[in-house]
Amino acid sequence: MASTKRPSAIEVNNIGTYREISRSFEWTTEFLNNVSVRNRIYGLVEIDVTKARSFISDQKQKTGETLSFTGWIIKCIAQALSEHPEIQGYKKGKNKIVVFDDVDVAIVIEREFKSQQVPLGYVIRKANEKSFRQIHDEIRLAQKEEIQGNVLGNEPLPRIMQIFQHLPSFLRKIGWWQYRRDPFLKKRTMGTVAVTAVGMFGSGGGFPIMIGFHSVEFGIGGISKKTNLVDDRTETGEYLSLTVMFDEDVVYGAPAARFIYRVGDLMKNGFSLDQEEIKLSNTG
Repeated sequence: MASTKRPSAIEVNNIGTYREISRSFEWTTEFLNNVSVRNRIYGLVEIDVTKARSFISDQKQKTGETLSFTGWIIKCIAQALSEHPEIQGYKKGKNKIVVFDDVDVAIVIEREFKSQQVPLGYVIRKANEKSFRQIHDEIRLAQKEEIQGNVLGNEPLPRIMQIFQHLPSFLRKIGWWQYRRDPFLKKRTMGTVAVTAVGMFGSGGGFPIMIGFHSVEFGIGGISKKTNLVDDRTETGEYLSLTVMFDEDVVYGAPAARFIYRVGDLMKNGFSLDQEEIKLSNTG
């Protein structure tokens, strides 16, 4: 009689290889299916970041410290959102949108968990009230901290969410329905805007396309060098490929365009890169 034993993950037959699906992977898939934005619109822009890249490079030569380029982008985004808060609203029911003053930025960073480096979510709270140096320091500190217990970003995972993960699927469906309708719970658990630094995994240009859980999300792509004609002379600059995703149920059209323009303007002009501020923060 033939054996009915299921092959392990490393056994291979003439069809293929079996691989076990982990509980964390199932949980991620469930989150994607229940929380991701349904009506998305995307903007693909190239932004001149020559000034910022030069500043960070100069700081590296002078002090030996590598300032977080992603941290600086977060500062620019937070400033633009503080000027256009309607962009980061969450729907409440069918006819209302809750707009938040605080800009809570969700990012993914590698953190130590059970003696391994794993990518986990982290939320920079009130990024609009923090300087570039403060955001940089917070990211660097989070990268070094070892995770203890169940956390969400830098905060303990709410007890209700720990229980929720172990409920039967039919009860979780009710919970997901309630979660989608509660903008305050969404802000608490995943912030108001997300920034994904895909560009750090490769070189050259390229635009990431995000699935999206927030009303507005940014995908940081690669950086490429381009030569332009400026005042009858050629100049070579560094251009960042940036993807911006919006929830069309919250914002679209002219407000989104004005917001993207403001982000680009801040980044092109090296917003917040005041060398004296950086020096004082280092010695403070």
